[in-house]
Amino acid sequence: MLALMKSLMNSIFGKIVVMIICAGMALWGADQAWTAVNSGLGSNLAGAGARGIDAQTLDRRVENLLRNINANADKPITKSEAADQGIVDQVFELEKSKIVNLGYANAIGVKPSTDAVVEQLKTVDAFKNPLTGELDLNTYREVLYQNRFTKEEYEQQVSDDLTLKTMSEGATAALFPPQVLAGIQALYIGETRDVMWFILDASKAPTPEAPTDEDIRAYYDANLESLEQPERRAINLLQMSADDFLSQVTVTEQEIATIYEATKSERFSEPDQRTYIELYFADRDTARTAFGLLAGGADPATLPGVLSSETKTGNKESIADTALQDAMFGPGKQSGALFGPREVEGRWQVARLVSVQPGAVYPIETVSEVIRGELARERAQVLFYEKLDALDRAIGAGYPLSQIASEVGVPILSFEPVDANGLTESGILMNGLIAAQDAFQGAFQIGAGDVSNRFDGEEAVYLTSPDTIIAPSTPEFDTIKEDIRQLLVQQRAATAMKTYSDDVVAKVKSGETTLADAAAAADSVLESPPMPLTRVTAEQSGLPSPAITDIFSGSEGDVYAYPNRAGDKYMVVRLDKITPPSDEALAVLGTRATSSLNQALNEDLQVALQAEIQKAIKLKTSPGALAAYKKSIATDQ
Repeated sequence: MLALMKSLMNSIFGKIVVMIICAGMALWGADQAWTAVNSGLGSNLAGAGARGIDAQTLDRRVENLLRNINANADKPITKSEAADQGIVDQVFELEKSKIVNLGYANAIGVKPSTDAVVEQLKTVDAFKNPLTGELDLNTYREVLYQNRFTKEEYEQQVSDDLTLKTMSEGATAALFPPQVLAGIQALYIGETRDVMWFILDASKAPTPEAPTDEDIRAYYDANLESLEQPERRAINLLQMSADDFLSQVTVTEQEIATIYEATKSERFSEPDQRTYIELYFADRDTARTAFGLLAGGADPATLPGVLSSETKTGNKESIADTALQDAMFGPGKQSGALFGPREVEGRWQVARLVSVQPGAVYPIETVSEVIRGELARERAQVLFYEKLDALDRAIGAGYPLSQIASEVGVPILSFEPVDANGLTESGILMNGLIAAQDAFQGAFQIGAGDVSNRFDGEEAVYLTSPDTIIAPSTPEFDTIKEDIRQLLVQQRAATAMKTYSDDVVAKVKSGETTLADAAAAADSVLESPPMPLTRVTAEQSGLPSPAITDIFSGSEGDVYAYPNRAGDKYMVVRLDKITPPSDEALAVLGTRATSSLNQALNEDLQVALQAEIQKAIKLKTSPGALAAYKKSIATDQ
């Protein structure tokens, strides 16, 4: 190829070709640049007025959300999974709404002052100095650094939040519903409805005819597509973690003893006890003076203005106040450590750590296995990372899964054929495959004998390779004939029970029989709630949600039936009486009605505000840029 290029460059024709290629590339680049400029978005994914959001900002929003979700999740979600599950789209929708509102606010000049932003920062406990309780710039910068925020980014976010809050509150400020509407709302809330019901055993319905062989064949022929079995694959799995190499490491008794001696006071001992004194003063200035004297070595007994003092001894858990607990038991805290001044229930508190009493040390015999396990895992982890390099080399060389497993020295797990959900033909879920996540899904996108991409789980890495591929197929009629028979029997039984309950409802509603007689005929008893239902109390009645909906939209004398999950028991409910609230009840309900109506009007005004903002300012989006971002996070995973 290089020789060909050189020969072309030495000819007139070749030089002309190269000039054409260069010109085409330049024009393509110019066209791409013009497209970005013409959209008015530049590098942004979306924009409204002077506000926009780029891929980097969206990525940070997604990461923050996933960090919060994964903090308490049994199975963490990756960014790739977030894109597949629509979470990224949801975050982007929220951000679009936000920048539309901020763009509108910028257009009409709504912006918080610097003082307002500072006052908001002062309310964040994480930014406060534990000694003074005030905003501390060093603490502020450290917290932002730990959370991967720059000072400018975070303060812009605070400013944006204040702007959005101002616009939201401004739209509904001084909103009071008319008294006539409050009266109607009180009538709506206070109206009561009397109901009665009984439980009907629908399993007493007449037994339907058993399906014939002709019925079964007809069902089979009519439902060939739904009866089709999905593609299933027998999959080989390579799962490699540090645990695979624990047997290859050695930990000596001397190493255990060395670590024990170096860390026994911090790690292998009872919690220490600490003695501290709490002092209370009438005002902040007196407390500050006392704090300074204590810092200079003064005796607490000689301090002026002490309202009360108390000396306490205990372990860390004995202090419920987390700020005081950290000041007395935090890392590196020694005798003489001070805390405060801080206002507590109208008084000003200062605390001083008096002494530290170390806890009893556990014997080495009781903790040696803990140390051995930790050392072994650390060394196994080192071997694991070394094996990862060998794994990647084997993958890059295109080896089959068996040879890759041999290269890294871990066994292959083989699973019987499963569908894309990890279910065998008999309905058993193969959790070992499900744990492989992307590698498992990748096994359905490659051919037999091929190897999937590597998936890195929380504690292990996975590779898969399909062995046998069973194509989708509809079982032969004789194979599933009896399964279809059972299905038809269940369907007919369910239909019979529904018809049975509908017949009881129709007879009660028409007056052919009474609710009491219907209950007696069903060997059941009539029941009713302790008090008539209202729209406020109905949820606590124990009635099914569909019943509550029907009761408060129905008329006196209406009868309904609701099945349980099994479908063999029905609750037959009759709406007996609708009673409007009394004048006394209306007087009591007035405040509640006004509050609920005010909330409803607030929500309506917020919707109206959003509609007007969307009319006033145009939102521009770049679907291509969003797709590129999604593709990038899918690739990164």
